Amino acid sequence: MNTSSLTQIQYPGGARRWVGLAAIAGAVFAMAELPLYFVVPACDPAVCGVETGSPMSDGLILTRTLFNFLALTLFLVFMTGVRFLITRADARYEWFGAVAGTAGVAWTIIDMAAKGLEGGSAIKTTELIDPTRTVPTYLLYGAITHLMLVVFGLAFGYAVLRSRALAPWVGWSSFAIAALHLAAVPSMYFGFNSSEFYAANGWGAVAMFNGTAAIWLAAVGAATLRNRTPAPATLAYANA
Repeated sequence: MNTSSLTQIQYPGGARRWVGLAAIAGAVFAMAELPLYFVVPACDPAVCGVETGSPMSDGLILTRTLFNFLALTLFLVFMTGVRFLITRADARYEWFGAVAGTAGVAWTIIDMAAKGLEGGSAIKTTELIDPTRTVPTYLLYGAITHLMLVVFGLAFGYAVLRSRALAPWVGWSSFAIAALHLAAVPSMYFGFNSSEFYAANGWGAVAMFNGTAAIWLAAVGAATLRNRTPAPATLAYANA
């Protein structure tokens, strides 16, 4: 005699709106943070070097750290909804949605930890510092987060295209984001001079590439809000 159990997955329509709004709001804070990395005081070349960078005020460091925390917290909300966006459209691709969401959550947590260490160093030290040089978290917010975004981009793009959960451009552009961040992974071999484009903590390989991802996530959030494809509110799975 066979018995079966049903697992119900709920995804109310209102949740889609919160997921989309979280991505858009996260991008707003991320774009507000980025300029603060380039607003640094002038420094005498005889005093400042690759090792020290340009010392900056604790207030500047902590303000951009706060913006980073807010942006990543909102992106985390979006990432937790990815699996359900996909599953509600087509449950056959739930695993790809889960992989994408898990990689996205890992990205937010790792990046937040890295920026937290930078902010904590500014609080602890008595002298002014440039945490992008003196705090060795380059691989956390650099190569490691790039790899997480590669996994997210590939899994999310495939899931979107196959399930039709969102417009096709979302899936194809997700592959482009994955390719961009894959290209940034080898930057770990090119030092830690943040004023260089392709360093482990370079303004291009980190700030510009992550800024591109933030703008893209805002666009995905808007697409999530606009999507009106009817789908059942409850999905049931039977296990014999």
